[in-house]
Amino acid sequence: MQYSDYLTEMAALIRENPSITVREIAAELKFADSKSVYYWLEKSNIGGIKEFKRLVLKEEPLYKSSFALEVNENIKYGIKIPLYSWNPKQKKPLGEWPLFAEQRRPKGLLAIRVETAAFAPWFLENDLLVVEEGSSFEEGSWLLLNCSNRFALARVINSRIFDFCSLRNYEPPYTITGVIVKQIRYWPS
Repeated sequence: MQYSDYLTEMAALIRENPSITVREIAAELKFADSKSVYYWLEKSNIGGIKEFKRLVLKEEPLYKSSFALEVNENIKYGIKIPLYSWNPKQKKPLGEWPLFAEQRRPKGLLAIRVETAAFAPWFLENDLLVVEEGSSFEEGSWLLLNCSNRFALARVINSRIFDFCSLRNYEPPYTITGVIVKQIRYWPS
């Protein structure tokens, strides 16, 4: 059985018997120990058996329609992340954005479309940014900041957060929304 099949098998067992225990799942999958069930849940970034049962029994689309590709012996999962507008006051996503990720259920990823030319030439209007929320950042990271209900983009230089257009430190109040992990350039036709 391959890696992606373990979760599928566990989900099928839960659908057959929603009150199945971790020990019974381990026995059905011929695991030596029930810790293996938790191992596969953790590897898929699932917070435990209760969360997994909730997801399976609700039949969230992510588990029903997700797929995996093997690229150079690395597994990539097709997922959808929430897509937000450039206005930080807008709390509901506008839709979803498809993405390939290292984990089946990565936590804290969101997409946001840049709706200003203020950060050119690094970030252009209509660029799509994939942001990892609550992530620690390293030297050279690009950050998405919320500065008094407006988004701003910044760069970490010498452990300080800089406005790369003016080369000044960002002064509080601001909150770090997350680290920009991917930029997708979009040229409207």
